[in-house]
Amino acid sequence: MEFDLLLFLKEIQLQHGLRAEDYARYRRYTTNRLSTLRHQLGLVQDSKKFQPKEITPQTATRPEHLQLLLLCAERCWAAAEDMQEKRRNVARSGENKPPGGFPPSDQFRKRLNKSVKWASKLCEVAQTVAGPRLKQETKGYALEVMGRAAAAHGAMVEAKKCFSSAREQYYALRKCSTPEQWMLLLTKANEMDDRVVYCMLRLGEDTSNYIPHLDQEDTTEQLSATTIEWNGRQLNVASIKVRDALREVRTLNVEAVKTKALELGGPVPVGQQNKVLDLMDRRIGCLNDALAHARQDLRALSDDRQKTELQLLVHYLLFQVFFETLQRTLFMVEVYVRRFCATEKSLSGGGGSSSGTGNNKVNINTVGFGGKNKKEIPPSQYASPLEIVRLYDAALETLDEMELIPGVAGRAEVGEFTALCHAGKLLYLGEGWRISGELVRAQNCYRASLATLEEVPSTSRVETLRMVVEKRSLQLASSTLLTTVPSGVAVGKVGKEREEKEKATQYLVDAGDQVTVAQSIIKFPPDYQAVPCKPVFVDIALTYVDYPTQEVASCTKPQKEQQISDSAGRKDEKRWNWGWGWRK
Repeated sequence: MEFDLLLFLKEIQLQHGLRAEDYARYRRYTTNRLSTLRHQLGLVQDSKKFQPKEITPQTATRPEHLQLLLLCAERCWAAAEDMQEKRRNVARSGENKPPGGFPPSDQFRKRLNKSVKWASKLCEVAQTVAGPRLKQETKGYALEVMGRAAAAHGAMVEAKKCFSSAREQYYALRKCSTPEQWMLLLTKANEMDDRVVYCMLRLGEDTSNYIPHLDQEDTTEQLSATTIEWNGRQLNVASIKVRDALREVRTLNVEAVKTKALELGGPVPVGQQNKVLDLMDRRIGCLNDALAHARQDLRALSDDRQKTELQLLVHYLLFQVFFETLQRTLFMVEVYVRRFCATEKSLSGGGGSSSGTGNNKVNINTVGFGGKNKKEIPPSQYASPLEIVRLYDAALETLDEMELIPGVAGRAEVGEFTALCHAGKLLYLGEGWRISGELVRAQNCYRASLATLEEVPSTSRVETLRMVVEKRSLQLASSTLLTTVPSGVAVGKVGKEREEKEKATQYLVDAGDQVTVAQSIIKFPPDYQAVPCKPVFVDIALTYVDYPTQEVASCTKPQKEQQISDSAGRKDEKRWNWGWGWRK
């Protein structure tokens, strides 16, 4: 007999109240489900005489028999948690006595003892009729329920042993699990780790000594590890709140959504861009929460050795916050580079050469928006080189703050990002000078960008940006040569065409002492909010229709109507405003 016990529990708990910690709803569901199962299995009691119908290894022939025992244990646990929740709510609200009175405190423990009884019976029956995996799952579940009851009774030593044994039972199932089952088992193992740490805190033990068993065959990607590596040291994350925040960070799959948004060649649609930014902001928010909890623990700690480890953990979380912020800024750089390329093509009429687009090959002739091919992008999405330069400045500020963290300044990756940001800033400063007509200054910016890239080791990102800069430099040199060397009528035609295109492509550029703003360009901020765009409601009548103002209306009011209204007001003031059945 086989069925996935942990998956069954997770589904019913999340679908019937425990997502919102509504234990009363979950208890009602388990009661109704038990009634249904008893009718299906023929375990309904006789109306005339009570005859107990127990589930034994001899009578348990279907998975529903084991599910019935499991639901009995879950119902007792939900009833106990519901009682505790009511007591906490009454204590928070400050009421003297809830409706129906306080439930006895020992009733909570009695319910947990009942859940231990049903879980032990489930484990006993499963050892005879269940398969190997289900046997191990029932063992782990029974140990977990015993640990809950022991913790409620104050027996923290026994609870710690039960939770540790349950963790080992769950973790041992990884070898016979699918990837989906493995993630669920990993969640349960981490939950047991949190419970063990809680018991250690209640016992006054040092939580840094608890190092859970991890198999060497498991990869780092498979383990949402309770230990992290930072500057050559292994740090144990003992705080439950910090670990919960880090788990939430790992569940946000930003990379897949970002890759999907950038897989097309053209400008990124606003909807996909906002989706990526939303996930990035949620990840940064979770890291900030973890950082706040770690700093709070650091302030409350007195042991110097643990303070050192917590300080290193704070440094690690700070680095992660800065790194995610840098990735968000670089994603916006990629978005605006594509927009700038499409903007230049749109304003030049679609015939001229376009600028490089970072590490993406953009087909400018047909730009896709929402599944439709258009030759132009909306004016609200036009972008200039200045906005890209501003984004690179923001990235450089983030890198400067990152280098203030101890142990970060000498990292090769940080140096590479710094060089890429400096080179990218110089590249798009050159693009600004090129659009303004300052070709010599543009060429100098391209050369400075190449010189910056020569100072760092060669990587794929460095080589990609170097190719873009070299391409722009060669295009600028060739176009300058064609327009300056006289070679007959053909050259004259090329010069006239270039002048016409330059007139069409003059738009917002701050690459100098003067700011030139072209026609048909809408200035857009370089940083979008992560939330989707909301519609702006405009009162069209108030905006575009000339209605008379209140002063004019009061002046044009007939004098006779004004006198009638004044006399009516005086009559109302003289009448008594009380009495049975009085009406105005």
